[in-house]
Amino acid sequence: MTVNRSSGTPEPQVWKIIIFVVDGIDNHCGLDIPEIGLADCSLAGARVVDWEHRSIPKGERVCFDIVVRNPEAGLAFARRPGTLTYPIIAQEKRQRGWHLTPTAPDFVRTFRSVRSRNPDDLNCVEWLWYVLECGGVDVPDDVLTPRELRAWCNANLLPQARKTVSP
Repeated sequence: MTVNRSSGTPEPQVWKIIIFVVDGIDNHCGLDIPEIGLADCSLAGARVVDWEHRSIPKGERVCFDIVVRNPEAGLAFARRPGTLTYPIIAQEKRQRGWHLTPTAPDFVRTFRSVRSRNPDDLNCVEWLWYVLECGGVDVPDDVLTPRELRAWCNANLLPQARKTVSP
């Protein structure tokens, strides 16, 4: 991370919000952090991995640029160990592969209407918001699903979304 020499504060950085689309459905999300890799919270837990890692989420990637004012603080939270909220883990245990079904991305709405503020009880979108909030980005409390995240990005970020096919 670059630091402003005169003030000693971190320089803002442009990260990418990544939405993973599976069979036309916004399924999962993460962050592309320059020179670091993918940061996300999935069934594999909260993690920061190189884009060449063997377990990158499936799907087409839709990307949105976002300016992170304090990237060091955001990255510090992203590197904190964590797991998905228990109801999601329990649902996957009941039905292996459930996380790729059409109903999985909106499942959080069956038990929450505003985002969790507990860093040990988050879904992928809530985790992403927590990372960005730590990084100095103002984030909403009512966007909880990957579909809602994409709508928020379309409404609030520069319309420079680009699609790429995942490797």
